[in-house]
Amino acid sequence: MIQNVKKILAPIDFSDFSMDAMQGAKDLANDLGAEVHLVHVVVPHFHVIPLPLATSGDQSFELTRESAMTQQAEEELARIKKDDFGNSPKVTTAVLNGSPVKMLVEYAEQNAIDLIMLSTHGRSGADRVMIGSVAEKLVRLAHCSVLVLRRIPR
Repeated sequence: MIQNVKKILAPIDFSDFSMDAMQGAKDLANDLGAEVHLVHVVVPHFHVIPLPLATSGDQSFELTRESAMTQQAEEELARIKKDDFGNSPKVTTAVLNGSPVKMLVEYAEQNAIDLIMLSTHGRSGADRVMIGSVAEKLVRLAHCSVLVLRRIPR
């Protein structure tokens, strides 16, 4: 039941869609007195092309790129926590590296998340075609309830 929700996971890819879903998670958490976990997943470029097939220069570049993206995401999540949540102790932020679905499912299990709340749309393009819908896979694989907010693109 929705009344038993104590921890809400809001995956953020920094798109307008994910930010709207985060706002929904914030509103629901306020109503329920629940915690909010804001999580961003940095997807390696070599998620599709295995890293061992890349040259050492490519590997070094990829590690540098992932590190920079991780730092940028951590800074942005800290800003969101401060600006949108007033640095509430009931808000946790995390940046993970890997496959979005796998990392979000593992995070939800490890942190006893009761509800994952996300949008039907996030970033799109080639990544969406290649890896499929994160929302769809989370609905199938997550141990907890998943609330998918439908948003009509502007």
